[in-house]
Amino acid sequence: MSDSDGLGVKNGRAIAARLSVAARKLRFSTSKRSDLYAAVGLRPRLMDRVFKAAFIIATIFLLIMPIIISTLYFGFIASDQFESETRFTVRPSSPALGTDQVGNVAGMPGVELFQDTQIVMNFISSREIIDVLKKRLDFHTLLGGPHVDWVARLPSDATEEDLLRHWNRMVSVSVTPSSGIITLKVRAFSPEDAQSLAKDIVKAAETVVNNVNDRIWRDVTATAQHNLDHASVELQAAREKLAQAQNNNGVLTVEGSSDVITNLISSVEGDLLKLQQRYQTQSSMVSKTAPQMRVLQREIDSKQSQLDDLKQRLAGQQGETKNLASISQDLSQLQLAQSLAQQQFAAAVKSFEQIQFVSK
Repeated sequence: MSDSDGLGVKNGRAIAARLSVAARKLRFSTSKRSDLYAAVGLRPRLMDRVFKAAFIIATIFLLIMPIIISTLYFGFIASDQFESETRFTVRPSSPALGTDQVGNVAGMPGVELFQDTQIVMNFISSREIIDVLKKRLDFHTLLGGPHVDWVARLPSDATEEDLLRHWNRMVSVSVTPSSGIITLKVRAFSPEDAQSLAKDIVKAAETVVNNVNDRIWRDVTATAQHNLDHASVELQAAREKLAQAQNNNGVLTVEGSSDVITNLISSVEGDLLKLQQRYQTQSSMVSKTAPQMRVLQREIDSKQSQLDDLKQRLAGQQGETKNLASISQDLSQLQLAQSLAQQQFAAAVKSFEQIQFVSK
């Protein structure tokens, strides 16, 4: 082997040794980017350094500090809070006036129950209940006394909006759709205050529901009474119109008058036929100008006139005189109006009696 070959082998071994050392440094170096970059002879970029600093700051302020503050507050500062839970239901305002078929099929409360329940829930979460309870409760003593920590305390200079927001943080209400049961949760700084406040809320809600139901019943009763009076007036007017039409036309019932006129027509036609036969028989023996023939002809003409008048009254039309068919049409319309008025009056009476029975 020549000297040049030996020198090349030595250089190759030296390079391999340096690469092996660099590989071991990379393999046993820490996971930090700066150490990794330093191991390979590189420097981290500015963006990487900014990202690292932002990550550290975010971790401190968003994770570590909230944990520390929460631990200090709940462990050493926060006042004890007690929760009272109450469950109740609302009775429908009109249980016997009808049935909710959808609710019966689906096994869910009726629409009226949901309406009353929603009224209660809105009332408990509104300023109205605060105004009601203010008459017998001091909210600043109950929720903002010296025994309450400064974070959970109601400020002494709290406005109405601040009081409402604080109220909704301490009081929550929910409903179970399948059963209509209302769940009320009240938090206070003593078990007695929590229980007493829950009772006051339920009592105030009960008063509101009763007042709403009373107004509903008054409106329903007044409406039923108005409908009954209106139906009574309509029925009386329909009866008077029918009686007046019967008196003006001299017809009590169309069927009875028709039978009478038909019988009269049959009788007159029989008499007329006999007179005509008698006239034909005598005309062959006596002159038509004879006195007895003229008398007989006048009788025939009289019967014919009477027959025409009866037929005219039954189905004909002459001048302004109404026939029986026209009278029948007018009376039928008036009788129909009277029948509808009677049905409306009966329905109004039934509804009014049902409301009177349920409201007792």
